Amino acid sequence: MADNFIVRGTPYNKGRVLRALLDAGMKQVGDPKQCHSVAVDGRAPKFDAGMKQVGDPKQCHSVAVDGRAPKFDGGIVTRVDAVPFGIVVNQDAARFYDEGEDFWPKRYAIWGRLVAQQPGQIGYVIIDSKPVGKFMPTVFPPIAADSIRELALLLGLDADALEATVARFNQAVRPGTFDPGALDGCGTEGLDPPKTHWAVRIDRPPFYAYSLRPGITFTYLGVAVDEDARVLLASGRKTDNVYAAGEIMAGNILGQGYIAGFGMTIGTVFGRIAGRKAAAHAAH
Repeated sequence: MADNFIVRGTPYNKGRVLRALLDAGMKQVGDPKQCHSVAVDGRAPKFDAGMKQVGDPKQCHSVAVDGRAPKFDGGIVTRVDAVPFGIVVNQDAARFYDEGEDFWPKRYAIWGRLVAQQPGQIGYVIIDSKPVGKFMPTVFPPIAADSIRELALLLGLDADALEATVARFNQAVRPGTFDPGALDGCGTEGLDPPKTHWAVRIDRPPFYAYSLRPGITFTYLGVAVDEDARVLLASGRKTDNVYAAGEIMAGNILGQGYIAGFGMTIGTVFGRIAGRKAAAHAAH
């Protein structure tokens, strides 16, 4: 499943340090059979029977990136933030999730996993001209057309199916006061899946689209730590001189979901703790 994933960062981070720590008997958080294999390479690593597991094993930080992004090192400029302002369809031109479920900083990191579950692991976000300028642009310009039918042909989608999907969405939109900075309640009625907020008819040409691919940032598989950032052994005993911060211990904090900036936060907070504790240990 992970063969088609786009790695947002370096191609050289292959989890070797984590592998070495687990092989050395450190306690593990997360489920390697699902979280690790889905997000990395499909091969489940060894683990001890007494390991600690937290959260949903399918969780990881995986965003929707532009389908034209490079395999590695695309970074933040390939992330597509247009999702809340339009609809997202799969290869069958069918919607599959609520694009307006919650604020984007609380939901953007689920879209890579959602796209990964679709046929061909690809999706397409469709907007019209109204929200242009309301979201962070990507390094790639959107695909543009004067009609939904023309846009479908450019995307390689069934034109009748995409026109029908957009028409059903437009008919389901209920009037409200659109506000991208609030949970505005501009939703749909009688549509499955619904769009809970920021639902506005897609009816003003030109129309735009971005292709979407799963862009993996990190998994929640890691080593267990205590409140001092000290790594725990599989037996539960604390190590004498091993400390961890950031994504290698993310599973201790991130059992499910993700909020923007959380990765930097656990790196900063636990990095400071780990640095102080390691320095104190070295001074003895």
